[in-house]
Amino acid sequence: MNNKEIVKQVIEAFLKHNVDKALSFMADDIKMGWPGFFNLKPGKDAIREFYQNVPQMISSEIGEFIEEGNKVVGTGVVTARHGDGSLKKSFFADVYMLENGKVKEIKSYMVFEQSKEA
Repeated sequence: MNNKEIVKQVIEAFLKHNVDKALSFMADDIKMGWPGFFNLKPGKDAIREFYQNVPQMISSEIGEFIEEGNKVVGTGVVTARHGDGSLKKSFFADVYMLENGKVKEIKSYMVFEQSKEA
């Protein structure tokens, strides 16, 4: 499986809230963060704990993948139901760094859809 296929598997697993499957493609010392917001502690346990509090996914769509060497960018759109019952649509571009067939680092960039008031 090449790097792009690995990242596609990870994104699909995350979107289906199958964290264990996503983690199976990651190095034990995986680093994950949202630049400008926060970084999780290194390791799979931090990702597993983080995803316990992720809002319920209502719909998702995977976009495109761009690969250069050991770096793959995957994009997409998700709609999630938040704790207050509201639905929020967001767009993501996740940058994956791979080494020896395992994801070593994920940087996630996410933008929430804004109201379209004139």
